[in-house]
Amino acid sequence: MSNLALRLIFAAVAIPVVFFCLWWADWTRVSLMVFLGAVGAWEWSRMVSKMYLGPNIAILAPLSATALTLGWVFTSGRFFGLPPVSGLIGFIVLIVICLYIVVAFAKVNIENLFPWFLMQLGAPMYLGLWGGLSVLILGSGHGVEHSYKFILVMTAMWGCDTFAYFVGKFLTNRFIFGRHLMAPQISPKKTWEGAIGGTLFTMGWVAFWAIPVFEYSWYKGLVLGFVLAIAGQAGDLLISALKRWSGTKDASQIFVGHGGVLDRGDSFYLAAPMLVLLSEFFNGILS
Repeated sequence: MSNLALRLIFAAVAIPVVFFCLWWADWTRVSLMVFLGAVGAWEWSRMVSKMYLGPNIAILAPLSATALTLGWVFTSGRFFGLPPVSGLIGFIVLIVICLYIVVAFAKVNIENLFPWFLMQLGAPMYLGLWGGLSVLILGSGHGVEHSYKFILVMTAMWGCDTFAYFVGKFLTNRFIFGRHLMAPQISPKKTWEGAIGGTLFTMGWVAFWAIPVFEYSWYKGLVLGFVLAIAGQAGDLLISALKRWSGTKDASQIFVGHGGVLDRGDSFYLAAPMLVLLSEFFNGILS
């Protein structure tokens, strides 16, 4: 069976499963976010292990990311009808850091100690502490309307990437300014022209949905779209750099024909938390 056929079959199965999780209930949405964060942390840890010798923490990384994601769930008080637990996320961060310190000093050679510690700690910090913040773009209750912000971020990131590719590959050669590579050592095919095209698309897409989804004015939607586009493309470059640095083509093969969580969600994991923070800013200061 060809790779294209595998990709299409997997997508035909995975997309309805994701939409079911987003539609059904709090526990399915939270489970989806925990799964993505845990697998992403496992993939990150595997790639770092190729760069720095150290103990196998294939269990510690996803468990830490899971704990941090759930920390945001229970700290927020938005899910399961439970009250907010003040200070929980900070306590979990301290526990995770202490665990990584113990493992590093007990099991890692001194020449690799600090780079191993910092890079491995990046897995739960990026996928759990930062990425887990994205759980707050989800609402509570039954119905897909509680996941509109999640869907908006996903479609905005997909559109940004697609439009950037289209502009960078097919349009720029037709104009006098040509193609200017953005980060040739990290991602040789990305261009500044494509990045600008993807950013303009994202600004328009988010501004279009700003009123029905966020109850924002269109100009706030433009600002939000600009921030999401920049964050999404930065997240893409971050994971590309990690893969190139570790000599990894795909973060994993958990999604048949599509790679891993970090291959598919590289833009999402930097952009979605930015949506949470910027929404709080708009609601608290500019409303």
